Amino acid sequence: MGKGYVKLAVVGLLIALAMALSASIASHRATQSFIAGAEGGFGVDGMYAGDGTPARSMAILADDYMKWQLVNGDGEAVEGGILTTSDPNFFSLVDGDGKPCGSIHLAYASKDGTDGILYVSHDGEDFMLRKTERRPCFVVDQSSESEAEGTLGM
Repeated sequence: MGKGYVKLAVVGLLIALAMALSASIASHRATQSFIAGAEGGFGVDGMYAGDGTPARSMAILADDYMKWQLVNGDGEAVEGGILTTSDPNFFSLVDGDGKPCGSIHLAYASKDGTDGILYVSHDGEDFMLRKTERRPCFVVDQSSESEAEGTLGM
């Protein structure tokens, strides 16, 4: 009967050690991912939204096109390009004419790209947005598309 308790205690100890090792490895990977993002840049692409007033959302596409779009609570959208800086998590915003109009700083992004905090400075306002989606979604003005199609059809 005593040997059974010893075996059970050894198995329990081995399971506890395996769980502790797994947690330690996961913590190390998360730390290394955060360090890599801080040094080389977090993934900034995606959708961001604020819960403040006025409600805002921002789409960022940072591939070859490097563009952004900011939509306010009334559905009005402004957009432009993104310029990189020496800080891999800080970007300058330019409007459609290429004039500076603000900046964004990605303070944090999870490894899987589903969570993050973006600080935005645009036209004299500073606000924070949280990442809501990995892929950006841009609002398209349907009236200008219809006008363009009508013009092309003539």
